[in-house]
Amino acid sequence: MALVSMGVLLQDAVTQGYAVGGFNVFNFETLSAVTEVAEDVKAPLVVSIPERLFAFVDAESLCIAVMRAARGSSVPIALHLDHGHTFDGVMKALRWGFTSVMFDGSALPFEENVKRTKEIAKIAHSLGVSVEGELGYLCSYGESIDNLADENFVKADQVAEFVSRTKVDALAVGIGNNHGRYRGKPKLDYDRIRELKAMAQVPLVLHGGSKLSRTDFQEGIANGIAKVNIATDMCVAAISTIKKELEKNANIHYVNLMLNVKKGVKESVKKYMVAFGCVNKGQK
Repeated sequence: MALVSMGVLLQDAVTQGYAVGGFNVFNFETLSAVTEVAEDVKAPLVVSIPERLFAFVDAESLCIAVMRAARGSSVPIALHLDHGHTFDGVMKALRWGFTSVMFDGSALPFEENVKRTKEIAKIAHSLGVSVEGELGYLCSYGESIDNLADENFVKADQVAEFVSRTKVDALAVGIGNNHGRYRGKPKLDYDRIRELKAMAQVPLVLHGGSKLSRTDFQEGIANGIAKVNIATDMCVAAISTIKKELEKNANIHYVNLMLNVKKGVKESVKKYMVAFGCVNKGQK
């Protein structure tokens, strides 16, 4: 099966009442971990590569590996640019064959966010590529979730205007969620999710899914979330596995260490796929 548009996956998720997992991959080990789990449980998959990773790895080669994995998979897979912050970064993703791109202009003034997102959406749509935008404030890595005030959350009237003017296919929203590790107890505003869904008329995306509870996911999905992003917990699973393996055997062969790391990441990914209700949703 070839790569598909993320928009196609999310529309099916909305129709059937589940969420697709958007899993960030950082190397070939994490890529094979998420694709193997998706194949095992027959779940649709969004493989995400963040723009910030471009500075550290050969992202173009990683993209080629994603495409090869998709061709050999029996489940639908989308290749998504996560948190594209620059025009050049998004254009690279389009040239490399991404089937979905995100432009994150959430830190910009509303009008500037609309302007830049609209420009990217026009280009991407001409190539058959879906676009995700973002509105609202999400706490940064390590920042306390208790710092969030109501004015940081997305407003329904803004959502309707943003989607109408930019023509995005999906929208990431700030509704009490947090990037990275949570400090404090997350308090997702489910009523606001439902209100935003009614106004947006496009699938909603929840960033910062790591460490949320199964109840959080179920409530979020029931009220309009169609994709949940996971990155931090995959890193935590990898690091935790490395520490445990080195404690057991400081002279472990690197190949064996990586095999165990992959196993640890797979366990984390499977847990989330089950929680999102997407198991067996990738069968056609």
